[in-house]
Amino acid sequence: MDDAKGMLHFETRSQLNPDFPFKIFRYSSGLSKQPLHMHDYVQIAYVHKGACHHRMLGKSLTVGPGELFVITPGTGHSFGAVDAKELELILIDFAPELLNGMLGPMQEALQPFLTQDASSPAHAWLHVGKTKQPLVLQLLQDMQEEFESKTTGFEFSIRLSLAKLLLIVERETRKQQRSPRRRSEAADREPIEDVRRYIHDNYSQDIPLEHGAYLANMAPAYFSHVFKKATGQTFVDYVNEVRIERAMELIRRDTHTITQIGFQVGYRHLSHFIRTFKKRTGITPTEYKKTFAAKPDLP
Repeated sequence: MDDAKGMLHFETRSQLNPDFPFKIFRYSSGLSKQPLHMHDYVQIAYVHKGACHHRMLGKSLTVGPGELFVITPGTGHSFGAVDAKELELILIDFAPELLNGMLGPMQEALQPFLTQDASSPAHAWLHVGKTKQPLVLQLLQDMQEEFESKTTGFEFSIRLSLAKLLLIVERETRKQQRSPRRRSEAADREPIEDVRRYIHDNYSQDIPLEHGAYLANMAPAYFSHVFKKATGQTFVDYVNEVRIERAMELIRRDTHTITQIGFQVGYRHLSHFIRTFKKRTGITPTEYKKTFAAKPDLP
């Protein structure tokens, strides 16, 4: 279905301060589901905690901590909560002209983040690596504190932090971009390793194959082939292996229930967790716990 059909267009720039068209705010777990809509300004959305569904550019995926979206004017999108799971989104709304004169030699490189550019959808979605997440959070916190305090010079401080944030996004995006043409095995190996690291960092979140393909900048069918060639396993089997290995470790610690462990390692239904665990280990989580869970020292 065409995303534009039936879309609500919110003329929300009028809600921004005309003298300083910027605001920063947070959505918590109270978010249910937004209707598909578009803005006439730029929105930056960062998933700080938990997970949510996000629909944009014809894709609908479940995303978790570290995911950042730059939603340009006229881009249809919507957020939705994942059941009752904890969620915190940090959102920035601003008019593109806020950064006039601030970008210097990076003006051309950063322009796709400020205007609608259907030819560059990769600019819209980025997973911020763990090494950069503290810096991104600090910039967001600085902007929020300046926006709320409104002390002398807050406008300039916010512009500087916003420009720095977009510069990080641009550089991280370039790192993740890989040309799909004339790939050698060595060229394929690096993005697959990036995806493997992402799985190990985010196994508790939903990670569909399409998400892995996006991170590797490959078509899903090609990504599936390359991933299996590189790892000896299908993408789904690899994700399940990481989750079950972690589950086995948690069971041996014997500090959580089987249900809690299943949820912690990314399974939303206990029956799916039990079935996958038995398929990979030959026994159920409960049987594994009886055999291997930590036991108190005998007197």
